[in-house]
Amino acid sequence: MESVRKLQKMFLYAGLEEEEYHALGPGIRKENSVLLKVFSRLGAVMFFLLLIASMVTRGFAAVNSKTYLTCAVAMLVILLCVRFLTPKHPSLVMLFVYLFEITLYAFGIYVSMLHAEKAAVSAVAFLLVTPLLFYDRPIRVSSLLLVVVAVFCVIVVRYKDPYVAEIDVWNMTTFGVVAIASALFIMRIKIRALAQSRQIEYLSQTDLLTGLKNRNHYENRLSGYPGICSSNLVFVYADVNGLHEMNNSKGHAAGDRMLCEVAARLQQCFGSEHTYRIGGDEFACFRADTQPEAVYAELDRIRQQLAANGYHVSFGISARDKIDGALDVQELVKEAEGKMYVAKREFYRDPGHNRRNR
Repeated sequence: MESVRKLQKMFLYAGLEEEEYHALGPGIRKENSVLLKVFSRLGAVMFFLLLIASMVTRGFAAVNSKTYLTCAVAMLVILLCVRFLTPKHPSLVMLFVYLFEITLYAFGIYVSMLHAEKAAVSAVAFLLVTPLLFYDRPIRVSSLLLVVVAVFCVIVVRYKDPYVAEIDVWNMTTFGVVAIASALFIMRIKIRALAQSRQIEYLSQTDLLTGLKNRNHYENRLSGYPGICSSNLVFVYADVNGLHEMNNSKGHAAGDRMLCEVAARLQQCFGSEHTYRIGGDEFACFRADTQPEAVYAELDRIRQQLAANGYHVSFGISARDKIDGALDVQELVKEAEGKMYVAKREFYRDPGHNRRNR
């Protein structure tokens, strides 16, 4: 029973758990998009070169010219779609992956039929190589290979000499089994490597206590924020008051709960992509193309929610308009940080919050 489950996981999710594999969906689409741009460009170049050779060299059958032209145009269409269509509709990436693969399979079968007196070579070559180019679920790769082998066998049996057809069927069936086995093995390695890469990336960018982006990710993205806004950018520097006192009086678990509560409120307001924990008790948040007054109102609401649990945060807020396409994000951060320290001093001037009274 366990072996059946492992085999099922292998075919369906390349050996991963279902949740793990589905979590890789965006990463798989991204990797396939990059690979498809490269291979469709190479495919277009290859078919155009074959087209030119077929027109100037006697060694190429003239009947191949239309085939080369059709495949070259198909590759260009796939390339253009991946560059301009899939960024807005990433779910279409796999559709174009299959169109790319089917184009190569169809070309291999067609060329094999042009030389009916000889055993197929191109079809077998594409059968072995094409499944290894992209990331996909092994069950889909295997199913497509089985369909290609079946279609090829039916065609050669019907249109080729029986002796040559028998050789082609044996070759295609044998290499089809090899292609499926190698695709299963290679796909397992590629998918697992992608999963490990994503896990390393997640750990390098994420604060494990709060789940927010960490300072490393904040530093990497800071200079790019002027590019994501069209009119203005608002920056919020937040510092949790009383963390040290909370750790000393109620334990570090209580302090962690306070940090997680603050992080959750900020993330709810600013979104997971623009909220960072940049220090032990410090957070940074960005909001693009929003009036500062609206951010002030939201922070007032967060203050009230946190105060109900006995938590307090000092906020520093700054905003900059984007003028002539330029915005000094470093000055934005510096101003907010200064305002935060002013708010923090005001908080501790209150006798009820004065650290000396604790």
